This record gives sequence, structure tokens and C-alpha cells, in this order.
Amino acid sequence: MQLGSCQFDIQRAQLKNLENGNIWQLPRAELQVLKLLIASRNRVVAKHKLGAADENHPPLSDSSVTRAVFMLRSFLGPEHEQLIETVKSKGYRLRGEAIHKQSPHIAKLKPWLISALIIAILLIAIGLISQFSKSGSSTKPYNVTPLTLLSGQQINLISYSKSKTNTESLMSVINQFSAGFRGCYSAPWQDIYLSLSHDEQVFNITMRGEKLGQSVVRNLKLSDFRQEKQFISEAWLDKVALCE
Repeated sequence: MQLGSCQFDIQRAQLKNLENGNIWQLPRAELQVLKLLIASRNRVVAKHKLGAADENHPPLSDSSVTRAVFMLRSFLGPEHEQLIETVKSKGYRLRGEAIHKQSPHIAKLKPWLISALIIAILLIAIGLISQFSKSGSSTKPYNVTPLTLLSGQQINLISYSKSKTNTESLMSVINQFSAGFRGCYSAPWQDIYLSLSHDEQVFNITMRGEKLGQSVVRNLKLSDFRQEKQFISEAWLDKVALCE
């Protein structure tokens, strides 16, 4: 069965990328989640059903299901990762086809016209970048903290702050976040970008790295409107599964 640019061999429990030839032998969690999503294609499947026990295996935790979906999306790649759709507060759904389709009008455009459009877009982008640079805006990080995992792998925690008033709160949250990696042997991340909103109510996280030879990006946004804020908790760290 084909999923985007990948072929799923249910008998061998393998996903094969038809573009680069990479083959992934699916672990139990990823195999179970994918088989159940395929069986209910185009229908929402609750997380607890995706992690249900069978005669040979115990049930999967919610964090294991979340991680399995993340790993499947990573192998499908950026172009097809949205085949597995998150339905908030309900579960996940495997789409019958990719979200993005080429418009028939675009398909009919002549190559020279497409090239002209691309050049025009690039010129506009260059102009905007130049204008932004002249405005004196700075994109330098506030702080770069190296984090060494148990395997010796190093991850860079790169923090940005638009205001000097929230730097102390930002570093406090970053210390809580980095604690989630203490037990990690390794992780797919290389650089993690962190920032706290000016009102200190939203903590933004962007993680970039590589998994199975493909670039992976994960964005997280935490909101906390309480007076005494606690963005990071043990339950949250377990749910997002930061380790590999």
C-alpha cells in the first residue's frame, strides 16, 4: 500500500521510501498505530484505541502513541507528513490523499512563465530582507547553551529575548526544559530555539534535527496565564517524548 512517496509492506512490517530507497523496519508501536489508521482511513481514531492492547502485547501509553505518530510523520517526510492529521481532543486520522495538490491552472502554465514568477518572488524576498536588515533589527540569540546527552551527543539550546525584562524568567523556564533531557541517551534534535513572550505568558519551542536521514522540525507552544507560572511539568515532558 502506498502512503505519499512510501510503500507500506504490512507482511514485513516495513515502510520503504520509493524516492531514496530507505527502508524502515517498524517497531511495535509504529506498526500498530499505522495498521489501525489504515483500517479506519479517513476516520478519526481515538488515541486510546490506537494504543489498545492485543493478545500478544500490553497497551501503549498516550506518550508512546504520540511518539509513534511523530516518527511515522518523520519518515513520510515534510511533503506527506500531513497525511496523518491530528484532530484536537479526538485523536488522529489518516487522510485518503495528501492535503496539498497542484492546481490544474498551475499545471498548465508554461515553463518560462513559471520561471518568471519564481524570479519575481525571489526579487521581492531579497528586497524585503534588505529592508529588514537596514532597519537595524537583530536576530542574534540572547544565549546559547550546549546540552550533552548520555551518549555524548550535543544539543544547542538557543534562546531569544525581545525584552530585557523577561530574560530571568526565560532562563528559568529553559532550565526546566533542559531537565527533560537528563535521562536521554540520544535524541533526533541538533538545535532547539526557545523564546518567551514579552508578557511571559507564552513559551515558544522550535526543535530542528535529523531522523532516518531526513530533516525533522517540531514546533511547540505553551501558554500559562497564572500568576505563578509552571510551563514545564513531569507530565508534559512525558507526553511530548523529547528523547529518541
